[in-house]
Amino acid sequence: MVDWAALRHAYGPALDTPGHLAALRSADEEERRAAFGELYASITHQGNRYSASGAAVPALLEAVADPAVPDRDLLLYLLGLIAVGADAAWLPGGVRREEFGPDETSAYDAVGKGLPVLDALTADPELADSAAYVIGWYPGRRESVPVLERLNTPTALVALGLVGLPEGVPVAERSLTDERPLTRWAAAVALARLRGDGARPELLRWATSDHPGEPTVGYLDGDVAGLALLSLESFCGDVLEPALARLAHVSAEPALTTVGVLLRQAFPDGPVVAGTAFGSLTARQQRVVRALADTPGAWLYDGVDFTNVRLLVSDYGLPHGRDRLTDYVV
Repeated sequence: MVDWAALRHAYGPALDTPGHLAALRSADEEERRAAFGELYASITHQGNRYSASGAAVPALLEAVADPAVPDRDLLLYLLGLIAVGADAAWLPGGVRREEFGPDETSAYDAVGKGLPVLDALTADPELADSAAYVIGWYPGRRESVPVLERLNTPTALVALGLVGLPEGVPVAERSLTDERPLTRWAAAVALARLRGDGARPELLRWATSDHPGEPTVGYLDGDVAGLALLSLESFCGDVLEPALARLAHVSAEPALTTVGVLLRQAFPDGPVVAGTAFGSLTARQQRVVRALADTPGAWLYDGVDFTNVRLLVSDYGLPHGRDRLTDYVV
């Protein structure tokens, strides 16, 4: 018996959590969706995990294994959030469990205990990729390799790379010559993780493209070009040119990924001292700062100023906001 009163989520004691978990099985779609929204906002609020997060996992695993339960893809999505939070923190290299706090570790391990359930769900075409996405967050698990190899979708190939075992290398190498572009992309991303050298030409094509995203790929919310860029960065070192090329095509979360790469490329030693003059920056830093100032779309989310980009730029000691940055480079 779970003592929910002793557990917490984002808004305090988790007394409401068992009711929301039960409502996920409701025949009423509106009730189910409301329950999912409450759980999403409370036990995975902004990607955070709480003591109630791991405690909710057994009920979620039981529900997701039951074919009579509707919307099981949403439950798998919630399990992924409980396991690792926002995945941008862990890509392209995978999770580092030692960096988790106590509640995060408890949540991650709780989901990990349900991996056999998720293995079985990969046989369901409607749930297979959602299950594979979660399986990929558990590196070194040998049972995952044949499961993901049989599935052989782009999501499963990326997951295979994140599992990080050498048995995945020949699978990814074969897929690198597949006639389907997205399969080749996934194979290249997997090889970057597995071999440390990837398939540079394939990744470069994607990283510099204006590809709008793939809703069928769970990782990085489908930003396949952004994940290609991150994978290139993981073994190439200098990816300034492809990142600058990508900047012209992005806004919202994909922009956040690209801007992060550009700032790491220009400021490898971290932030400059606040108040540093533009003329005191290196030529490489000036080029990146000027590109950021000259690319208004990269600062927007659905046409509205994207605070996360402003904060990321200012974290490097640069002016807060595009208007101030534009004045800075004059």
